[in-house]
Amino acid sequence: MAFAMGSADLISSYSILLSALFVCAALFRLWNLRRAPTVVIPGFQGQIKTVLSILLVASNFGHFFTLGSSPLNRSHLHGLSRALEVVATVVLCVLLWQDHRKSIRPSDLAILYLIGCIIRDGFEMPWAIQGSRDWLMRDPIVAQMVLEVALLATENIQKDYAKDTSFQDASSEERSGILSKTFFWWINPVLFEGYHNILISSDLPSIDSTLLSKPIRIKASYAWEQRSRPENKMTLPKVLLASLIKPFILAIPARLFLTLFRYSQPIIIRHAILYVSSDNLRDDTWTGHGLVITAVVVYVGLAISATVYQHRLNKLRTMIRAVLVALIHEKTMKSYTETASEGKVLTLVSTDVDGLENIGEFFQETWGQVLEVIIGLALLSWEVGWLSSVPPLLIFPCSRMSQYVTQNLRSKMGSWNVATQNRISMTSAVISAIKNVKMLGLQDAVSTRIQGLRQYELHMASKVRWMMVAYNASANALGMFAPVLTLVLYAILARLRGSGLDAETAFTSIAVLVLITHPANMVMTIVPRIVASFANFERIQSFLLEPPREDHRQISSEILHESEGPGSDLATPRCLAIKLEGLCVGETRRALDDIHLTVRQESINILSGSMAAGKTTLVRSILSEVPSVGLVAISSKRIGYCSQIPWLPNGSIKQIVTSFAADSIVNDSNWYETVINACCLTKDINEVPNGDDTVIGSRGINLSGGQRQRLALARAIFYRADILILDDPFSALDGRTENQIVENLFGPDGLVRKLGSTVLLVTNSTQYFRLSDKVIILKDGLVKEQGKWHELLSRDPQILKIIPSEDDVHEDKHVALGRLLPQQGPYENAAASLKRKTGDSALYGYYIKAAGLRNVAFMVSCTVMISFFITFPQYWLKLWTDSDLSNDWIFIGGYIALNLAAWLCTNGQMWSTVIHIAPHSGLSLHNTILKTVISAPLLYFSGTDTGSILNLFSQDLQLVDRKLPSDVLTVTTQVFKLLLQVIVLFVAQRLLVLTLPICLIIVYVVQKVYLRTSRQLRLLGLESRSTVLTDFLETVDGLSTIRAFGGKLDVEREHLRRLDESQKPFYLLLCLQCWLRIVLDLLVAGVAVGVIALAVVLKDTTSGGQIGVALNIVLVANTTLLRLIESWTNLETSLGAIARIKSLQDGLAPEDQPSEIIVPPETWPTSGALEVQNLTASYNTEHVALDDISLKIKPGQKVVICGRTGSGKSSLLLALLRLLDTKPGSIIIDGVNIGLVPRSVVRGRCFVTVAQEPLLLNQETLRFNLDPTGTLSNDTIIQALLKVQLWEHFNSGLARTETRDTYSHTHSSLDQVLASLPPLSVGQGQLLALARAILQAYIINTSGAKPIILLDEATSSLDSRTEELILDITHNEFTCKGHTTIMVTHRVGAAISHLRVGIDMIVWMKNGKIEKIGDVSDVINTKDQTPDHDADEEDSADGS
Repeated sequence: MAFAMGSADLISSYSILLSALFVCAALFRLWNLRRAPTVVIPGFQGQIKTVLSILLVASNFGHFFTLGSSPLNRSHLHGLSRALEVVATVVLCVLLWQDHRKSIRPSDLAILYLIGCIIRDGFEMPWAIQGSRDWLMRDPIVAQMVLEVALLATENIQKDYAKDTSFQDASSEERSGILSKTFFWWINPVLFEGYHNILISSDLPSIDSTLLSKPIRIKASYAWEQRSRPENKMTLPKVLLASLIKPFILAIPARLFLTLFRYSQPIIIRHAILYVSSDNLRDDTWTGHGLVITAVVVYVGLAISATVYQHRLNKLRTMIRAVLVALIHEKTMKSYTETASEGKVLTLVSTDVDGLENIGEFFQETWGQVLEVIIGLALLSWEVGWLSSVPPLLIFPCSRMSQYVTQNLRSKMGSWNVATQNRISMTSAVISAIKNVKMLGLQDAVSTRIQGLRQYELHMASKVRWMMVAYNASANALGMFAPVLTLVLYAILARLRGSGLDAETAFTSIAVLVLITHPANMVMTIVPRIVASFANFERIQSFLLEPPREDHRQISSEILHESEGPGSDLATPRCLAIKLEGLCVGETRRALDDIHLTVRQESINILSGSMAAGKTTLVRSILSEVPSVGLVAISSKRIGYCSQIPWLPNGSIKQIVTSFAADSIVNDSNWYETVINACCLTKDINEVPNGDDTVIGSRGINLSGGQRQRLALARAIFYRADILILDDPFSALDGRTENQIVENLFGPDGLVRKLGSTVLLVTNSTQYFRLSDKVIILKDGLVKEQGKWHELLSRDPQILKIIPSEDDVHEDKHVALGRLLPQQGPYENAAASLKRKTGDSALYGYYIKAAGLRNVAFMVSCTVMISFFITFPQYWLKLWTDSDLSNDWIFIGGYIALNLAAWLCTNGQMWSTVIHIAPHSGLSLHNTILKTVISAPLLYFSGTDTGSILNLFSQDLQLVDRKLPSDVLTVTTQVFKLLLQVIVLFVAQRLLVLTLPICLIIVYVVQKVYLRTSRQLRLLGLESRSTVLTDFLETVDGLSTIRAFGGKLDVEREHLRRLDESQKPFYLLLCLQCWLRIVLDLLVAGVAVGVIALAVVLKDTTSGGQIGVALNIVLVANTTLLRLIESWTNLETSLGAIARIKSLQDGLAPEDQPSEIIVPPETWPTSGALEVQNLTASYNTEHVALDDISLKIKPGQKVVICGRTGSGKSSLLLALLRLLDTKPGSIIIDGVNIGLVPRSVVRGRCFVTVAQEPLLLNQETLRFNLDPTGTLSNDTIIQALLKVQLWEHFNSGLARTETRDTYSHTHSSLDQVLASLPPLSVGQGQLLALARAILQAYIINTSGAKPIILLDEATSSLDSRTEELILDITHNEFTCKGHTTIMVTHRVGAAISHLRVGIDMIVWMKNGKIEKIGDVSDVINTKDQTPDHDADEEDSADGS
């Protein structure tokens, strides 16, 4: 009875403390709610709460009135506790009523109090039962507990009737109570939806508002601006900490509780062994009932604290990702285009950000694990005395290896990341220009180069991996040999004292040693990873610290004035739109030198000049897109800009046109139609079923060059800019369309004149100079002339020699909009398949094949042996403690041998995984992706977003390289370990076998529900990540245009939206992992409590060794299960990469057909004779591009193909290059049907092509750009550059002695990266492409073959002088040497001048047919006599 009274006093004290704390906290909460608005309609849920709370108050009054008859009423504490219970219940009733109305989430305070009350009443019930048979009638304790449980359940239900619309977007997590958050009940609807249906992004609930990207970006930007200077290597980590100090601190309490509960386990093990081993209990406190209750508290507390801690880390991880991406994006928006390269930014956003996502966890675990080691050593000294110094002595030598890794890993990781960046940069450039790559026949060359970069990347990775193998061996030595040496030394000393190793000391010490060696290993593992992560920090920080774009332009609409010249009637000031004074661009070589220029408001100005005169540089200087010296003043920043190469992000036609415009303008449908008509887009839009909702594809890949220019022009006009800057916007248009647009915009009644915009137009078309108010002529970076056009002509008639005219007819390289395909992500087909939900077991076989069957078999064999040698020592220890002293030496030797074998197998396992499986699978899968993508048909790139393709080479390969091998290793290890641990557990405690079916059913149901949803969230996460990469690609590509339009805020808003969409599945997957974790942790807790309960119930039949083995197995099994969960979920994520790769390989057929098996001899083509027989081709079933084409070209003949827009000229070239599949008909070259020849042979050996847009790989050397095969000497390459007049451009800065190096394979100019050499104008870029064509023809000629030369609109964007130079070089280098030459040109006059009378011919095409073939005079006459209505018909034709 005395013991009962003592327990009753404890219960009363607990009740008093609980009630007092609740009343104080509740009054504070009510005070805060007093002025809060009502946000929830009470409804039925509120009424139920009110009724239950009133009943609970009545129950407490009844409980208070039974105080006199209670058998425990012998203390004032009991009466005080009952009185406070009544007061607290009344306050609870008021709190529930107020909180329900004025808060969108359940009351955490009320929930915690009710839980505390249930625990109190649960302990009080046994004492209420004692001494009375009618206790149920006289003490309503049961009714009170029922009401408390009912009220708790009701309070945890989410409130669905929000009155205030500002709370409608609150996430499910924010509207959940503390219990729902702790046990992740709020995510159950997602689990239900994912199990029964296929998830799409719109099905996902919103995430916590604290994780939204916008507020995080604001904090990050502020922290970066406030950073300490000068910067050092810790600057970015400090900024990250300053941005996320609150979530970082919030993880600390959960980590402390996790440590507390972890180190409570050895205490439970010790007292459980004492309980079953002793006949007389030494301490009445540790009764069987108390032992079970304590086990419940410890193991449930362990499950809850571990899950809460992990959830805090997950939030921190999500925020870290948002901070780093925000800083990179903001810096990108402030960078010059030249410094923010696509490859660099993509690598930073993918590889480097992914490498830093877990940095918060690393820092939290470092101090937490150090604390656990200290606590563990203290507990170990209690068990084994001075032998507790053995683990620290082992830690010291093992830490030396960790120190070595720390010192060297950072630089090696940095080298690995740089190699990854180089590969991604090259891949991005190739994918972006894939059409040109295929046209030029460079698929094999660029594939070989990318594979070489990949092999170098894996070589750099191997240096890191070997370090990790050595480090892993030392870390495992600590974990395996510290327990062995400690126990063996203790057993030897005990034997010398005449005693043996007892179960209590052995199993308690093992438990403590596990808790010491594991955190010690973790510390030594985490520290090198933290140091390695600083390589990622350094790369991001160096990018953030690059010199930003500086906008020194003066913006004023008042100070810009000029006076009219002396000839003016009124010498009054006139407002200026643009004013340049002393403008200089370039340091060593001046692109612009001392420019003085003024542009009046509401005037039309034309900027002209020859190739490389500085026109584009002047335009970019006005936009402040290049570093410059001098005054640049503009009247307004409201600028509409069309760059020389139009920037078109992926979207619909209407979205592109209306982007950047104000909402009032966007909604003006009449203005929209006016602009569309003025830019001659109406006919194009009307041709497609979706109209202006048609998606144009990444970078407008589905449009022709002319359509892209017209769309970009429409965007600039629609914007209603004060200043319009148009950089050669008509270069790809045919003459009719160009004339019409110029008249619509710049004529006397033109749209631009009506708007009153100031225009700066870059063009060499002299026929439009009459429309301008001023003509500015540049030469060699200087203003040669400026003034009205007629004045310039009268003053200097020779001015026309400076201006390369473009007055000939232009032809739009038309692509019928009717064949546009909707952009699709890589998962649209997967969404229709159940594999998205149920998984694909074939993925494992696919990965094993890539990794190598022998490598995987060796790894699995090592894993099986490790699992046995690590787990069996626990049972060996039981046999040891149950044996007599005579067998000690046998058990000592066996214990050492088992752990030594485990250590050797662990090293073999790590070696096979890291050194063999990882690089083998990485190289194999990369080659699979590269081969599949490079050999894909052109239609694939038209219908697939570029970001999705690059995601395969960046994020997916990163998972294959850095995560998948370790995930496979860990999962395999943990599965076998857990299997053997379960076997040993059931052997030690046989009655637990009865729980096995229950455990198996729970695990099966849980994993089935979990995996179906997690797979889909993983795929959604990968999809959304690709949209973020696409966003960065588009931003980097269009920085100049975005800033010119003042679209920074719009771009940032879209970026934040995409980032939030990508964070949603990412965060929900992490929450789902926490849900799985707590479910399985509670299952393990149930097993542990079951072990102790069985030991209590079966005390007389259970030995200390059995309970010790069982609880130690539970301790390590808990860790094993947690690591299995983590690695399992990580493996599921990593397998998403394999699923994408496999889906790509299975679903994407190569462009080569099975029938293409004929490989002609090396000397083919021998002469270049070409015959097209009855050829028909189309892009789809509705639009015929070529209709029954027959054409015969003699060897060495030059053929010029002409025709208006849509006539089929370019389609004919695409058919020759096998980029357009033909139906009936054939193409015969020197007697060989190229339809039966592999396409790589046709493009690489049969044709040498010069495309409209030059292929320039800026991240590669000048040598590689000219000679991708790497077979030519320096002299040969230099001669080609001399022929195209570019050698001096590249070599002008070097000494004469360095210009030639005949006998060396290297050269100071040729082996420099193209981006580091003097920049090229558009015309110079085309000359470089021509030099490459000369070298390609030279290489093919060495084998005796004579390729056909194709020029596809090669001079469409050039001035006439550069065009004349290219045509001269083509004639001398190709035609005169006997090569058959086929030219598609938009300047018939220039091409005619190089035709040989009676030998060469002109082909005139119309509506996909050949209308006329003949001499120049016949065809030109035919063209001149073409009536206007025929020309109109030609404009409406499709497919050229």
